[in-house]
Amino acid sequence: MVNLSNLDFILVFVYFAILLIVGYFTSREQKDEDYLIAERKLGSLSTMATINASKTGSILMIFVALVYLWGFSALWYFIGMILGILIFLPFALRLKENSQQRFYTLADYFKYNYGKRSAIFASLLSIFMMFGFLVINLIAGTKIFIFFTGWPFWLCSIIMVFIVLLYLLMGGFKAVVKTDIIQYFAMIFILGMLALLLFNGSLIPASEWNFFNADIGTMVGFFLAGILFPFAMPELWQRVYSSKNKSTLKKGLLMSAFVYAIFAFLLGLIALTIKANFPGIDPDLALIQGFVNLLPQGLLGLSVVLLFAAVMSSLDTYIYTGASTIIQDFFDWDKRKTVKNIRKVIFLLSIFGALIAILLQSLILGSYIFVASLVILAVPVIATWIKKDIKERTLIFGFIVGIIGFVIFLIMTIKEVTPVLVIVSLVSTLMGLIIGGVVSVFRK
Repeated sequence: MVNLSNLDFILVFVYFAILLIVGYFTSREQKDEDYLIAERKLGSLSTMATINASKTGSILMIFVALVYLWGFSALWYFIGMILGILIFLPFALRLKENSQQRFYTLADYFKYNYGKRSAIFASLLSIFMMFGFLVINLIAGTKIFIFFTGWPFWLCSIIMVFIVLLYLLMGGFKAVVKTDIIQYFAMIFILGMLALLLFNGSLIPASEWNFFNADIGTMVGFFLAGILFPFAMPELWQRVYSSKNKSTLKKGLLMSAFVYAIFAFLLGLIALTIKANFPGIDPDLALIQGFVNLLPQGLLGLSVVLLFAAVMSSLDTYIYTGASTIIQDFFDWDKRKTVKNIRKVIFLLSIFGALIAILLQSLILGSYIFVASLVILAVPVIATWIKKDIKERTLIFGFIVGIIGFVIFLIMTIKEVTPVLVIVSLVSTLMGLIIGGVVSVFRK
């Protein structure tokens, strides 16, 4: 436990207060379409900020932990992610055009183009991933809270969920976007300043800069997860739907890739600096330990705000996206009833997420599992891009075989899960698509 100064506590309190104020004013005279998709009026800057904020979250702590395990070769994830955004761009523009202002979730794409059965698989995978990333970010945020307060895990977890719930229940998707914008620009500013302070004068061994420290399976797993990430993340698809037009979306995604590259470089500097100074500490808490021991007095509060901003900007996204997917994919209600029931599911999902986080309490294990699961959804999405008239039966075989391969390999390696699980998910899903393609030819 580290004792924060009064100034540190004030900074954290002001940050939480700003989130609640934004949620309150967003909810005033809000239309149902505002709550659901921000009236599809996001500009380029807003699109960039909310895309990047939603995928930052626990990656701050996870990436530093991965650097402890694999060195700078962990950066292959970010390289893949940046390339993935650029590859996703033309697909996103076509998705925006074909959505015709009627899509709200990722599964809507499958339902309107390939049928309800494929949409069910896409929806269930989306819910599993959103819940998984919700749990991972809640674990990360809770560990931060515990480190600075010494309170029990369960209490810190509940406090985190309670704060997010307050502004999320009030403002919905529009509150998510507005808080994302505030939090992301705060993150970039604070991260840049902290990187300069930490890296200044630090001696990092030349071996740590090696991109090829990890084994080939791990590096390929990181890289593939990054590339496939945009194609399977429901919250990113919601940003596509909510952007003002195709021009706005294009600028937002290009800015997203550019700014995320800067973010990755700054975080890489911080991770290597901390590892060089404290090689033997707990990887899960390495980022926090580095801030506490290396930052000048008086700046600890800013680092705490950075950590909370990163985690909570993702936490609210995953809670909202998971809840909206459950309601909008499985129930055909009018907008007023949809909003009302999304609020109920947001509450239930948050409580259940807190319970699972209390039971799991492991960042790296959870990240491997849920990132590998997104591949099972990403591969069929890319298949529909390559072959627009692909049969629904083919997609369903891809989903089923991908899930079976994922589950079997996970059970076999549960005590030692690695990024190789990503490759297994990829190969299994591709095999399923091939089998489904053959079956579709003989069962026209």
